[in-house]
Amino acid sequence: MNKAKLSYYFNLHTQGLVNSYSQLFLADSYWLASLVILASFINVYVGLFGLLSVVLTNFFANILNYNHHYIQKGYYGFNSLLVGLFIGYTYAPSWQLLIFSAFTSFLCFVLTIVIAGLQANKKLPFLSLPFLFTVWLIILATPHFTSLIDSDSSIFIYNDLMKLGGSDMVNAYHFYNNIELPQIIDVYLKSLGAIIFQYNIVAGVLIVIGLLIFSRIAFMLSVVGFLSGYYFFILLQGNIGLISYTYIGFNFILAAIAIGGYFLLSNLYSFLLVIVAAPIISMIIAASATILGSFGLPVLSLPFNLMVIMVLYFLYNRVKADKLKLTQVQLFSPEKNLYRYLNEKARYNDEVYLKIGLPFYGEWYISQGQNGNITHKNEYQYAWDFVIKDDELKTFRLPGTNLEDYYCYSLPVLAPADGYVVDIIDGIDDNLIGDVNLQQNWGNTIIIKHAEFLYSKISHIKKESFKVAINDYVYKGQVLASNGSSGRSPEPHVHFQLQSTAVLAATTIKYPLSNYIIKEGNKYVYYSNGIPKENDIVANATINSLLKSAFYLIPGKKLNWDLKLENGKSELVKWEVFTDINNYSYLYCYNTKSTAWFCIDSHQFYFTSFEGNKNSLLYSFYINAHKILFSYYQDMVISDSLPIYDVFKPMNRLANDFILPFKNLLKAEYRLTYFSIDDYMYTRNIVLQSNINLKSTFMVNKHLTGTITLVDAKIQQFESTINGVKFKAICEVL
Repeated sequence: MNKAKLSYYFNLHTQGLVNSYSQLFLADSYWLASLVILASFINVYVGLFGLLSVVLTNFFANILNYNHHYIQKGYYGFNSLLVGLFIGYTYAPSWQLLIFSAFTSFLCFVLTIVIAGLQANKKLPFLSLPFLFTVWLIILATPHFTSLIDSDSSIFIYNDLMKLGGSDMVNAYHFYNNIELPQIIDVYLKSLGAIIFQYNIVAGVLIVIGLLIFSRIAFMLSVVGFLSGYYFFILLQGNIGLISYTYIGFNFILAAIAIGGYFLLSNLYSFLLVIVAAPIISMIIAASATILGSFGLPVLSLPFNLMVIMVLYFLYNRVKADKLKLTQVQLFSPEKNLYRYLNEKARYNDEVYLKIGLPFYGEWYISQGQNGNITHKNEYQYAWDFVIKDDELKTFRLPGTNLEDYYCYSLPVLAPADGYVVDIIDGIDDNLIGDVNLQQNWGNTIIIKHAEFLYSKISHIKKESFKVAINDYVYKGQVLASNGSSGRSPEPHVHFQLQSTAVLAATTIKYPLSNYIIKEGNKYVYYSNGIPKENDIVANATINSLLKSAFYLIPGKKLNWDLKLENGKSELVKWEVFTDINNYSYLYCYNTKSTAWFCIDSHQFYFTSFEGNKNSLLYSFYINAHKILFSYYQDMVISDSLPIYDVFKPMNRLANDFILPFKNLLKAEYRLTYFSIDDYMYTRNIVLQSNINLKSTFMVNKHLTGTITLVDAKIQQFESTINGVKFKAICEVL
């Protein structure tokens, strides 16, 4: 095996080991895992058998050719870890126990694969069910194996501590573990330790610290869930010994984290669900103790598993998910999950599956908007009338008495989106200026079906100007006919509406238009989706070929940067474009091993997420080129929202994390200004300027800027800052 393979497998198994400990708390935190590992070794034999089980399980998974990604993430290892910890706590160490532990690790791995497969068919997690079944099998089987002797774990702890640190360590452990705390705090901390079969305060404190470092929301959920379940027992005068002496109150903690911040996005309603769920877990604990006790089996994590699976199955069968939202993309952190959701809601909340454009070329004026004051009322309110006006706000050239005097007369009418022509009304003459045809209200009209229950209708078209026929398939932007003034039309204009049926007189529906520009004075504002209003001057966003070519980053394209920092340092930085197994595109930086994922559609380039070194050129480009529209309008501003988790440092997020489920006080605003262009027709040079504003109640607001220069359809230069140091980078695109 060569050096590269050895390095790969070493990293694979190291990460798989660490993540197995982290997965106990549905996390992928290095710091949490480190503290859990440390806590598991308070009783050294418990820690060693847990460690051995993870190593063996990941080894089995590797040699049997199971998914390396799952090994790395700890999916295969965490149940075996629990089994190993149980064995190390329950039985006295011996060479026979080592052999037994190896076989039980394999058994747990097999059960993990089987149960995970069965649960996946129902879209449900396997959680710690493999651990439960393995441990119950062990307990039922071990009376027949006389070499397996029960352990007195408390004696082993003191012996281990004496070997490690002498009497001072024993005394320190004895002191901290016997601090008199209020019962509820004592039970909470020992319940946390009980998750890894360490029934002591020291283990609980280490895990609490790990939880706080990993996630403030997870910590709050652990407290809320535990308090709810604990006080329910007290309120009903239940057998508090079930929680106080066996410390299976960890079921409240794990279920609260899973329900309140892992499988669901954290908010007020998820916290309320945790408060409601914990008492039900109390009942499951009591019932399980009665049933399993008759077989001599412990309850362990059964209530946690049952509660989470029931809640998820219950929520999957809803018609509408508005209060309790399931996590769609799992980032293994309640904060990351919620910050991502808030960012995507801000960026894409108005996105629609099918994008409808304006049905004309150039800039037009909305003479009557939705719910207008003439004909757009009641069931016909969601429609627009468009005309063209000159600088004096007139719709015609003098004298304005003929149809041909009107700027919009006879101009092309375009398909607003792909679809089938389902109806055409033709043969109706245009009116004289000022006249209307009330008998044939809509005039010459075309209706296009774009999707089920989504049709567009364009009316008042010029007689015999249609270039398409019924049943033709038309493409977005295709010329359909010429604008006229037929039907109820005192002067030439385009009537445009969306409706749910193909009926000529169908009522209108509210549906946004996409990728359009509004002219406000001398400035242009881009809207990815929206409802333009009466008196707006609107236009389809036309594509600038230089912009589109410069940001057309396809797999295999390489960008080499000559980076020069203001402090005199310089570096050659190499990027390359790749796609992952899910066909998502990303830029990879060889220098910093950082990755920035992005998307390209017909109108724009935009980044979606970043992973890696945030003191890198790639990260600076990620935030400064976060969204690029392939259209150029002088001084046009593109606004977007940056991912809070990517741009705010951990310490600046700390206070916000505690209130995030209820209120977000952090904002990361992105603005891109189209600064200069050398020529609209034959463009060779474009300069874009970005502005990043980080706003917070907990810190001084920050302002960052950047400049991107495009030359001859390529990214030529990028200027901004890296960790507060200004730089200039010249790009060579290969």
